[in-house]
Amino acid sequence: MKVVFLGDKETALFFELEGIETKVAETEEDIKEEIKKIRRSREYGLVIVTYEVEKKAKEWIDMMRFSKDLPLVIDIPSIKGEEGRFTDLASYITQAIGIKI
Repeated sequence: MKVVFLGDKETALFFELEGIETKVAETEEDIKEEIKKIRRSREYGLVIVTYEVEKKAKEWIDMMRFSKDLPLVIDIPSIKGEEGRFTDLASYITQAIGIKI
């Protein structure tokens, strides 16, 4: 099972540096399309999304989150944080994937 990050391009860079697959989507339509692709592929065990992605596509995220099937979904702040402040993203990545960076 693979891990994938779905969110903005700035936050995605941190996940790419750790070797995690990323999908950049910031509009509601792009987010929904990427979620459909992720669910169809059945190769992902964990999807990491930013709070912003969850807000824009809550119904779709909840469908994945409350399904009995994989993938599991967790949400984290983006690199900008909730109010544009820098967030210690390394600690969130560690929590999400269990590997200290």
